[in-house]
Amino acid sequence: MKAKRQAGRRAWVPLTVVACVLLALCLTYVLGFGEGAKTLADRVALVMMVLAVLTLVVSLRRGTGAAAVEVGTALAGRLGQTVASAELLSRRVIGGDRVPVRVTFAFRRSSHARSASRPLVPNGTLDGLVTDYRAVRPRRLVITGQPGAGKSVLARAFVAEFNRSRTEAEPVPVLLPLGDWGRQELFRDWVVRHLVRDYGSTRAHAAQLMDSGLVLPVLDGLDELDEPGVPLPDSRAQQVLDALTGYQSGLEPAPVVLTCRTDLYDVLEASGRPMLDAARVEIDPVEAQEAVRFLAMRQDAIHREGEWLPVLDELRAHPQGVLARSLSTPWRLVAMATAYEQVNDPRELLGARTEQEATDRMFAHFIPASVRAVDGGPRHSPERVHAWLHQLALQLESRAGGANTLVLPELARFPGALRARVLYVVTVGLLALVTLRTFLPDAPQGSLGWGVVLLVVGITVTALLLLRPGGIRLLPHAAMGLPPWRSPLWAVAAKAAVTGHSRRGVLVLSVLPTLVLWRALAPEWLGGMGDWTMMLAILPTLMLYAARVAGQALDAAVIGPSGWLRGGALVALVLLCPAGMIVGLSLRAGLGLDTVLPPLVLLGLLYCALSGDTVLYLCWLLIHFRKVPFRLSRFLDWCHAAGLIRITGGVYQFRHREFQEWLARHPAPLTRPTAPARGAATARTP
Repeated sequence: MKAKRQAGRRAWVPLTVVACVLLALCLTYVLGFGEGAKTLADRVALVMMVLAVLTLVVSLRRGTGAAAVEVGTALAGRLGQTVASAELLSRRVIGGDRVPVRVTFAFRRSSHARSASRPLVPNGTLDGLVTDYRAVRPRRLVITGQPGAGKSVLARAFVAEFNRSRTEAEPVPVLLPLGDWGRQELFRDWVVRHLVRDYGSTRAHAAQLMDSGLVLPVLDGLDELDEPGVPLPDSRAQQVLDALTGYQSGLEPAPVVLTCRTDLYDVLEASGRPMLDAARVEIDPVEAQEAVRFLAMRQDAIHREGEWLPVLDELRAHPQGVLARSLSTPWRLVAMATAYEQVNDPRELLGARTEQEATDRMFAHFIPASVRAVDGGPRHSPERVHAWLHQLALQLESRAGGANTLVLPELARFPGALRARVLYVVTVGLLALVTLRTFLPDAPQGSLGWGVVLLVVGITVTALLLLRPGGIRLLPHAAMGLPPWRSPLWAVAAKAAVTGHSRRGVLVLSVLPTLVLWRALAPEWLGGMGDWTMMLAILPTLMLYAARVAGQALDAAVIGPSGWLRGGALVALVLLCPAGMIVGLSLRAGLGLDTVLPPLVLLGLLYCALSGDTVLYLCWLLIHFRKVPFRLSRFLDWCHAAGLIRITGGVYQFRHREFQEWLARHPAPLTRPTAPARGAATARTP
């Protein structure tokens, strides 16, 4: 291996020498020594040619076999760091107040012969899940449990613990919600798409990690793929199991972890087509004595013992009663503790006659209690928070089979967002028509005029292709992420851009801005203009360009799921700077606004092509501005701090699917207990 690395370095040395010589010759020629390039267009063309050569050299260097092995290991390490920053297990999810709910599980025997071997002495606890998984051969695991039993919590804990203790030879665990898996999409392509969207990886790097077996998919929510009544052979859940059965690493079954509700997986296993070569663990219900221990240790129960004691006594006296069954999952137990801390009286649950009635009473207080817990002052009223979250829940439920992931750029592609898409098409069409209408009367004859027309048409088509799910994107989501404007991550980004693995690319990309500054500042005898006014006009664009390069060095998951919105704003600023220069210079020269209108409109059309997802999202906000807050990403970040929303990779999710469905059914906060709107018979099973 050492010899291969040395051979790769020896092959890289002549390429580096050639690139440096070309760059030196280019600088000498462009700066005007001797004859030089007489026009700015000649200089720009020559610079772009050299940049293309340098890009080719870097590509050739990355294509060597010895480097590919090293890069694969480095990519896995980087992905592991991204996952560690994105999948931090919040204490609010497992109970908060330094008192987590104890989640236990037991291995279940499979009804078929092709099952994985199990550990001889399993731990059966949340902390020992990784140890139990490493003893499974092959490493394929199915986590089952009742709704709210803690399957997602167990999966998140598994990702965090496995990633912390992972060796270089082991794959990186990645939590992936199954809600947007498509029937016609290959499993490998689906995982690659999520690595690009949720964890900021490039498509080439994500494909390399998958092909090298360095990704451990942790798939959450198999039971959330189908509506009730879907025939089992035609269900998306069965399609996923068939795809996972054929998912291999060489001749061996590839490692994977899957979560599913117990009743659905029992049906799938009985059908004879479960996921083969896998072990299965079943999460135990929360027993009444564990609920008593958890609630009694809460500081609120200690401070208000008189109000909580009757509830604890009821759980002790009737471990199989309505209240005990209502609190038999970690999710409901945590929701109950959150809903009745501080001010609400938990004794009202003693009068509930059914589990659904008890759930309605808990959820009626859950949002107000979460708002009080996170706010030092009333930033949002509980009523408004409920109404806004209700609209988002309706948007998710409008998709076929329901969805549980909230990706802001995709809101305008939901079935109920037709008006937003129409508004986007109208906006792009008007910009294109105004551009052509203002340019064609004064367009030069010949090929130049037709070239401009073709350019406008090409930009328009590119902007409209964004409406397709697999449409062309000049700037993908992973390239749109930027830290908050006052975040200390900017210093980290600048350091990573200068000293990181992509520093050579940063240096190559810095050649053209450096030449532009030289052209503006250098004296005439050195090939410059010596124009400080022009430098002041160019400097803002170059600063924004540097911010884009620095922000690109950070992972999207570190920045957060709303980082692409800031990226869209930066693209707008980059385009507005030359637009402002055009307007200022034109007005100073005595020209009218009709002269500067064509390039301004063309820049607006170009923005739709570069950052069409941002424009689509803004169109969706304009259509729904009375139903959701205009600064929706900031509101969702606030909801995450309140414990109402969770973040998985680069997407938002409701705290639990049961909470999402409850919000979709209740447009306004409950003022009194209501009868259940959906019974247990309508559970999501094929």
